[in-house]
Amino acid sequence: MLYKLSWRSFLKQFRSYGIYLISITMAVMIYYSFNAMTHDQPLTKRAAQDIKIENILTVGSFFVIVMMVFFVLSANRFFITKRQQEVALYQLFGMKRRRIIFQSLVEIFALNLLAFLLGIGFGVIFSKLFSMILVKAMALDVTSSLFFSWQSVYVTAAVFIFVFIISAVQNVMVLSKKQVDGVFSAKSSFDLQKLKIKPYEISLGIFSLLLIISAYLVAFFIRPLTFRFVSISESFSILFWLPGGILLACIIGTYLFYRYGLKTIFYFLDKKKSRYYGLNYYERSRGLVAILKNWRSLALVTLLTALAIALIGGAISLVSIQSQVSQNETPTDFQIHTNELAKLKKIIKDNDGKITTSQNLHYKVTAGRFSLKLFSSEAINRFNLINILKLSDYQKFQEKHDDLPKIDSLKNNSGVLFSYDYVLYNSVGEVGRKVTLPNGMAMTVQHFYSDLLGDSLLRYNAGVLVLPDAQFEAIQGVTYTIAMVNVKTKDEEKLANAVEKELNSDWGNDIYYDFSYQAGYLKGDITTKALKNTIPQTFTGNYSRLNHTSRFPIVRRATREAGIFMYVATFLGMIASITTAAIVMLRQLSEVENGKKDFLLLQKLGVSRKQMKRNLYYQNAWIFAPPVLLVSGHAGFAIYTWSQFVTTGSYWLAYLFCGIVAVIYFIAYILTVKFFLHSWES
Repeated sequence: MLYKLSWRSFLKQFRSYGIYLISITMAVMIYYSFNAMTHDQPLTKRAAQDIKIENILTVGSFFVIVMMVFFVLSANRFFITKRQQEVALYQLFGMKRRRIIFQSLVEIFALNLLAFLLGIGFGVIFSKLFSMILVKAMALDVTSSLFFSWQSVYVTAAVFIFVFIISAVQNVMVLSKKQVDGVFSAKSSFDLQKLKIKPYEISLGIFSLLLIISAYLVAFFIRPLTFRFVSISESFSILFWLPGGILLACIIGTYLFYRYGLKTIFYFLDKKKSRYYGLNYYERSRGLVAILKNWRSLALVTLLTALAIALIGGAISLVSIQSQVSQNETPTDFQIHTNELAKLKKIIKDNDGKITTSQNLHYKVTAGRFSLKLFSSEAINRFNLINILKLSDYQKFQEKHDDLPKIDSLKNNSGVLFSYDYVLYNSVGEVGRKVTLPNGMAMTVQHFYSDLLGDSLLRYNAGVLVLPDAQFEAIQGVTYTIAMVNVKTKDEEKLANAVEKELNSDWGNDIYYDFSYQAGYLKGDITTKALKNTIPQTFTGNYSRLNHTSRFPIVRRATREAGIFMYVATFLGMIASITTAAIVMLRQLSEVENGKKDFLLLQKLGVSRKQMKRNLYYQNAWIFAPPVLLVSGHAGFAIYTWSQFVTTGSYWLAYLFCGIVAVIYFIAYILTVKFFLHSWES
């Protein structure tokens, strides 16, 4: 008879489990879709030209599992709390603890089984949509078809059996206590005690706010603080302990804020004369009780969501930087040594292509010496290979590439330097503008730019110094020429594959150099032949360069890497946001029965429905608003900190996630209030 009663009770309250069922179903659907795509042979083989998507999708699946375990453990507590009176009643009927535990496990298993079946069904349907999104994001030329994988079903089943076992262990631990009803009764009697505030709690509440604000201020000024510390101490340890200190301050501050900070805010709000107007005091008291009951969960939810947005936003930003670099490396379709240009023209013609533009860039590689102040007030001197480019060649090339800076003319003994290294040095220190060249020549750099002149591997992997033509001829060095070719063709991939097959990528054109710096002069030799019978000087070595490169495979790889990372990042960000919002929602819904008693009492006292509805919105706002504010603050300043050191990234998508979290929490907030009203009035 008791089994029938519990089964009927389960069916009657099944609607209350909708959030859990929907969330687990969505998790199964997404996990199955991720796993199924790793077995989709046409998709993985097509992407394998540039990247193994299986590894990235597997990492994404792992994070889905972690988030779902966290959600299930929180949801289980909600289910036990929601049925506390029913469980206590079974005890009065004489039901043994093992039967209560068994009944609970059967119910959880039934919910998980239903969620698994629904998730697999939706996963089979939506996996086509997910694969279409991935194909679009990675710009893959492959047809996305409806795909079913038994292997993915088995893996998904194994994962969610593991999740069920974890939830079962939690149920056994909670329900195995000597008095099950004692598990629940203690909390309700302690609520009023929690409302009282002590002086030390006010101090900790104020300290939590100061700790969070201080972390934000340090994050805002982290760049000048870092440089100042290193310049004084000449130690780079701050790069480790300062970000770690900001993270620790946010973690401690968040926990203290939910435990004492909000309580302190309520304390000062209650000092206003309007504290007793209408239901003001009642509303704040109920809101504070709800916060103090769940302060640990709220703090953990806030930190996990903020961390997910910060890490995902940082990853997406790095991808955008990589994409920009790939564009800078490939200003033309092909870059090739001039001695192989004839072969390239033949391949283009054989594959129905046509050369639209072609220009030879004449370089001369030599040695250079410059001063560098890196975090320190004392300058150090560095030696580098430098590729010298004629100003006339640059101007002709710039006319066809609007993204390059315009250089109308250069004074004698002055030039413009294109180099990622020099721009990086300037971002963390100070690079001297004077560059010493062999045989007593010295040039002043008018401006520094990132390397926008093609693949550095074809140039001896060094920066490019644009100089006047006359001074180019006077410089000691090894001369070489690179042809920059643009092509019009119907099938870029076919042409790129043909070039790669018939013009094997190879390293060659070795140079050898041996230089020393004496009495303000850079002296030595640089040649294409190995130096013999020489004593190694200050700057000695050899270097080689690549023979050709094409834009299509480089841009394709960057596009596909960006696509898969953005795909996984977007789904993980959405899962993290939805899961944490659902946890907060479940925590609130566990108070439906307690709130119903207050609702009936307020009705008897003559409080209008409008006032009670306002009261409900006000109470829940105190639960949902703080996580949104703290998540936006934590994640926003984390992204800003990242942007201080990687200044070339585009961070709009990372900041957009903060807005997405706010929207998701707002929807959860409205649904929670609607559920309360519906439950109370039904």
